[in-house]
Amino acid sequence: MALDIPLIVFIVGLAIASTLAVQARSKEGEDGTRTMLDSGLAFSVVGLISSGWTYAIHNSILESGETTMCASKGLVQCGSVIGDPEWNNLFGIPWGITGLLSFSLLFFLFLSLRMDMHAKWAESFTTYSLLAGLAGVPFVAFLIFVELTQVEGAPHICPFCTVAHLSLVGFLIVAYIVRERKQNDMWA
Repeated sequence: MALDIPLIVFIVGLAIASTLAVQARSKEGEDGTRTMLDSGLAFSVVGLISSGWTYAIHNSILESGETTMCASKGLVQCGSVIGDPEWNNLFGIPWGITGLLSFSLLFFLFLSLRMDMHAKWAESFTTYSLLAGLAGVPFVAFLIFVELTQVEGAPHICPFCTVAHLSLVGFLIVAYIVRERKQNDMWA
């Protein structure tokens, strides 16, 4: 079995984002808030890049009917999941594009907070961040259902899709903590 370098890079990204969140929990005030925001930014960047990777896989499959960017056979593979035109779309838009747009929004919200923590709109953006992340949960649940039960030869687990799902979960946890910090005067 060959090493899957992109997958390893994504896992390292998730580990870095998680480490930042754990470190931030032990920091007080503005330093802890900045580190927690950095963690959320890291989760959203991993989600952005993994969504882009799934879109690239999708395009590769469309062009040639197969891809060298991921396994296409077995339980852990993405060929049948990303390559299935019936399930790899939201109103005709590939899930990779949906992920790119969604993680871009999450990144924008947290980057705005990170750049101006004391703006009048900061508390609203903490709420928007949490709500935007929560809006993705039903889609993640649906996609996991599709992977496990609906695609040809199911069950399958798409590792790059899973990275995007874990990025959203990590972001949600961080967004919840950030919102709590703002509401409980632990922000700065």
